[in-house]
Amino acid sequence: MTRNLLVILFLWLLQIGALAQPATNQKDANGRKTGLWVYTAEDGKTIIEEGYYTNDQKNGLWKAYYPDGKLKHQIHFDNGIAKGKATFYYADGTIWEEGIWNEYCWIGDYRLYYPNGQMAYEWAYNNQGRREGIQNYYYENGAVKYTGKWNNGQITGNVEVYDSTGILVQTRIYKDGVFESAKKPDSILPQNQESQPERSFSPFHGTGYHTLFLLNGNIDQKGYFREGKLYNGEAYVYDNEGNLRQIRVYENGKLIKVKPVTQEPSE
Repeated sequence: MTRNLLVILFLWLLQIGALAQPATNQKDANGRKTGLWVYTAEDGKTIIEEGYYTNDQKNGLWKAYYPDGKLKHQIHFDNGIAKGKATFYYADGTIWEEGIWNEYCWIGDYRLYYPNGQMAYEWAYNNQGRREGIQNYYYENGAVKYTGKWNNGQITGNVEVYDSTGILVQTRIYKDGVFESAKKPDSILPQNQESQPERSFSPFHGTGYHTLFLLNGNIDQKGYFREGKLYNGEAYVYDNEGNLRQIRVYENGKLIKVKPVTQEPSE
């Protein structure tokens, strides 16, 4: 008798547990996705992505996973539009980049990290997705590499350059976002060569419309990206003096033509 009761109790608990699980991949009476949806790989078990729909639109927090189940990225949606806190991860689970994504660009504070967990970029964007305020670049040991101020996507004033031990080695002077010259501190002997700005790119590792900039403010690439790679859009090629020489057009991730240069690219 006692054994039968235990069996009945066990079956009852299993039933309660099953009822407690939310239904997934449901559609409403009009055929629109609603509630929790879980997308899996071909094996039907490995979760690729999961999140909630409202009236066929993604809403709230959505998560994507690597094949081993570790979190790949998590992004907030508002009525089908990526809008809110977004975090991307390396395959080992450490944070790759994080910030506020607003439909097609980053806004507010943005951070990019090295695989060792140290911060690589500490930037800020305005509401139009253009860099604004103090921008910092770091070495993998955590020391500041570059620091300067941007205004509406352009460098304003000076950019200080440091070595990996924290010693100032150069100050780069910009006017209206254009590199003009560089000077070294008095403690460092001058070299008999013209100093040129290093090319540093504005990183983007997500999916969506974005514009990448060189450190001197010139546009490097713009268009639609898939996981950080230009998919549909244009890439710009400059000479050593910063003059635009080529515009390369990409469609479906492939270079399809090179356009003649008629004007500087616009944001």
